[in-house]
Amino acid sequence: MKKLRRIGLGLVASLLSISLVACGSTKEEQKQGSAKQEQKQMGKEQKKLEQKLFKLESEYEEYTKEKGYMESDDYLVFEAAFNILAKSIESKNILQGDDGELDKHLKDLKTEIDHLSNNQAIKAQKRYGSAVDVYEAAIGTHMHIVLTKADITQHFNAVNTIELDKDFNADSYDYEKIDADATEAIKSIQGMPMKRIKLIKEELEKYKASFSTEEYNQLNSAVTSVTSSLNKQVEMLEVLQKESGKDKSTLEENTKAAETQFLDAKEKVSAFESKYDIQM
Repeated sequence: MKKLRRIGLGLVASLLSISLVACGSTKEEQKQGSAKQEQKQMGKEQKKLEQKLFKLESEYEEYTKEKGYMESDDYLVFEAAFNILAKSIESKNILQGDDGELDKHLKDLKTEIDHLSNNQAIKAQKRYGSAVDVYEAAIGTHMHIVLTKADITQHFNAVNTIELDKDFNADSYDYEKIDADATEAIKSIQGMPMKRIKLIKEELEKYKASFSTEEYNQLNSAVTSVTSSLNKQVEMLEVLQKESGKDKSTLEENTKAAETQFLDAKEKVSAFESKYDIQM
């Protein structure tokens, strides 16, 4: 009986030992499998960043293929895409105007991406295309340029300059000069500011997924308001081109409308920037 009991106890101990070894082995295998999966995921994130860089390199070649340099409109789009990627990896290699060394900037950015740790690559991929980065890189600067041009509350605004000059010399003002000044001011508004507005709209649409629906609508509404303000100012300048511009009621009505639209745009932009503590 004692022998049988010893055999039984030994068998139980052996089975328990085998079970513990198997359990430990399973846990170790699970741990190794998890590590491999994590490593695989990290490799994917690194690959995604490399693909974004490759796309930038291809766009650079395409933009410069014909003339050997990048047109200003193309550069603004390229700069935004480059800086969004650079910001995602927390690079100091940020473009601030075409310095003629874009190929060097691309090589430097590639080096930085190649030397990212796995954790840095994952962090960068999560950050890529954030609302703040997209706004700062692709929208904010253009928005402020347009707002400055549309600011009819300032004395240097083209409409105010011509109107004040005209009032000061009401009896002897040269209407040919008014016509020339107003024509130049209209060209100025319909040139760069309207081009920037078009660019803002395109960038907003391209990076729409970076913003919440509320944020997208807020910025889109700001663009609509500032566009309306500038269009209203063009109407006022067209009135000032004619002697009928002596009728102050039309100008006052349009001035109020242009100012209201400008202030609405400015308020919406300020609200968005305040939300993220953006300083531009």
